[in-house]
Amino acid sequence: MESVLTLNQKSQIVISKEIRKKLDLKPGDQLGAVVEGDKIILRPKPKSPAGRLRGLGKGTWGSRAKIDAYIEKLRDEWERA
Repeated sequence: MESVLTLNQKSQIVISKEIRKKLDLKPGDQLGAVVEGDKIILRPKPKSPAGRLRGLGKGTWGSRAKIDAYIEKLRDEWERA
């Protein structure tokens, strides 16, 4: 989906209702802007900085049972050492 945005006399842009609705943007929300080559990439800033990290490592270690088994194995190794 591509939208055309126009700069007004104050160099401001208006984001279309379709995009605001899709990204759940509200007045006062902040966007981060990054320039990559000849592109400007806008991303909504997370309401909570920790929210961006939530779930990042999910599944890295497998299931809860697998994690518990690994911890038990480490504890056994520590006790033998």
